[in-house]
Amino acid sequence: MINNFRMIGLAVGIVVGLIVCIVVFRIVNTNKKLTTDYDERQERARGKAFKYAFYAMMIYEALLCVISSGIEIPAEPIVIHFSVIFVGVVVLSIICIAKDAFAGQNTNMKRYTIVMVFVTLINILTAIMAVSGGIMVEDGKLQAPFCNLLCAVLFIVIYAAYGIKQLSDRRDD
Repeated sequence: MINNFRMIGLAVGIVVGLIVCIVVFRIVNTNKKLTTDYDERQERARGKAFKYAFYAMMIYEALLCVISSGIEIPAEPIVIHFSVIFVGVVVLSIICIAKDAFAGQNTNMKRYTIVMVFVTLINILTAIMAVSGGIMVEDGKLQAPFCNLLCAVLFIVIYAAYGIKQLSDRRDD
């Protein structure tokens, strides 16, 4: 019975997350469009970044297959699968940031940063609550709330990459 409630909660969380993403895109894009506009150079750079992110995900997934055939990974399957997604997102984001293809032509980076800092703080708070509630690790396995911690780390890595890029661009000017 608890597993059914957990799955329903997860499904509702994903739907709510998607709705929040739609609202965020409309807030962050200066023309209130749901999609972000990129120029031709950015589109090419993003295409390469997607390719490398895909390769990184495949390599990581292959490593997980090999590792899990020999030992039990101390994490629930949802944590393992989301970690693969996070690897892809980190690779994609860092390459896009390095190639000035992260923010689109219609992206208000100030608004984007404010929203993403808020999302990061919510994920950190959720992870802290999971640790204090004793549900981050059960029976020696990382549980679904660990994904919140992964998400917070993901955003912090992206902020760091973006900050380094901004400092590098200022130094070059």
